[in-house]
Amino acid sequence: MNTSIEDAVRYMAQGGLAVIVDDENRENEEDLVGIGSKMTPENVNFMVTHARGLLCAPITQSIADRLGLVQMVENNTEVNGTRFTLSIDGSHAATGVTTGVSAFDRSATLQHLADPEAKAEDFVHPGHSFPLVGEDGGVMARDGHTEATIDLARLAGETEVGAICEILLEDGHMAREADLRQFAEDFDLPFISIEQLTDYVREHGNSAIV
Repeated sequence: MNTSIEDAVRYMAQGGLAVIVDDENRENEEDLVGIGSKMTPENVNFMVTHARGLLCAPITQSIADRLGLVQMVENNTEVNGTRFTLSIDGSHAATGVTTGVSAFDRSATLQHLADPEAKAEDFVHPGHSFPLVGEDGGVMARDGHTEATIDLARLAGETEVGAICEILLEDGHMAREADLRQFAEDFDLPFISIEQLTDYVREHGNSAIV
C-alpha cells in the first residue's frame, strides 16, 4: 500500500527521503528523492550508498535562469527529453566546498542551490552535482521524476529544488516496483507514485501543505 501524499510530504519536510515510482510504460524507474534544502551529508551518503544511481538536482526554469545554468547540450536527443544543465559545485568562497565529491561537499552544493539568495558566481563548472530543469507546471505538464520532486518540494513549503537518485540493485540492474516496496519497507521510507502525486495535484493544487 502506498503512503499518502500528505504523509510523504510531511516526512520529507522534516528531512526524510522517499521512494517514488513512475509508470511501467514510461521509464519504469524508481528514484530515491529528497528536498534540496534538507540534503544533509547523511542524506547524500545514504542516497549514493543505497540507491547507487546518479545523484541529480531537479530545479525550476526560473532558478536555472537566475543562476545562469544553461542546458548541457544544444540538441537534446535523450528519449525522455531530460534537461541536464551544466554540472556544478558550490564555490569554495560561497560554500566551503573543496573537491566537490564528498557527501559533505555535495550537501553544501545542494543546500546552496536551494538558497533563494544564491547567485550564479556562487557555483563553479564543471562539478559533481547535476541540476535537471523541470517543466513549468510540474507533474501536470510532464509526468517525470524531475517534476514530481519539484512539486514535492513546493508542497513542503520549500524552495523548488530537490535531489533524486535512481535505485539500482546490488547486482547493478535497475530496481523495479516489487524490489522498491521491499527497499522502502527495509528503511521505513514513504513509497508513492507519480500517478498518485498527479491525482493529488489535480484535485488539491500544489500549494504548500506543511
